Amino acid sequence: MNVLKTLAILCICTSLFGSSLEETLKNPESRHWNFPAKPDQPGNPYYYVPDSKGKYLGTSAGILGAGLFVGIAGLYLMPESVTNWDRERFGFRSWVQDVQVAPAVDDDNFWLNGVAHPYFGAVYYLQPRKAGYSWAESVLFSFITSAFFWEYGIEAFVEIPSWQDLIYTPAMGSIFGEIFYQFTRYIQSNNGELFGSRVLGYTLIALMDPIGFIISDLGLGELVGVKNKNKILTGISPTGVSFAYQF
Repeated sequence: MNVLKTLAILCICTSLFGSSLEETLKNPESRHWNFPAKPDQPGNPYYYVPDSKGKYLGTSAGILGAGLFVGIAGLYLMPESVTNWDRERFGFRSWVQDVQVAPAVDDDNFWLNGVAHPYFGAVYYLQPRKAGYSWAESVLFSFITSAFFWEYGIEAFVEIPSWQDLIYTPAMGSIFGEIFYQFTRYIQSNNGELFGSRVLGYTLIALMDPIGFIISDLGLGELVGVKNKNKILTGISPTGVSFAYQF
């Protein structure tokens, strides 16, 4: 219960701070570039708006789940000096023991606690955010994913859930996630270009939101039936080829 109360308080505080951050990022007087004034940017095919929030989030959650399992397999194979995991105690019995005594303070270095975990928290946050959900809903998704799927889920099979990870991953991740989201939207509203370079623009989008890049830019969304409402549609009409925007 203490963990749930702590997560609830963190979620509320982060949401309040994030709402202020979102308004600040949209305020023309507080930045040197102009973020899109209209959320959907009608007619701009580079500005990705999924036609179904549920389908998009389901697709990204599937990729996220597969990626987490692949990631934990990779971490499991890494030296214990890097992960601080005891591979010999891996198993369901260890999971039960770890969950019962959790959370604890871990001994991970700064790059894991201060950089890697907030980055993945931002990736979690971006999935519902790009799908079209609000800041608060995206924060909640990041908290649930990082706390229950990762800390008290997969990772608890090899180590006790960490206080630092429960805080840093969703709280800091949601703040960085909103910054990533706004900056990604800025690049998309500029036809995918940054400083006149589309390569640079797409590279940064892929680094900030790798799952979204796979869905919207590499075409996975089209394969599973998630369409971009702003994409130019082509078709054959009696007068020839016609062009239309899907809204």
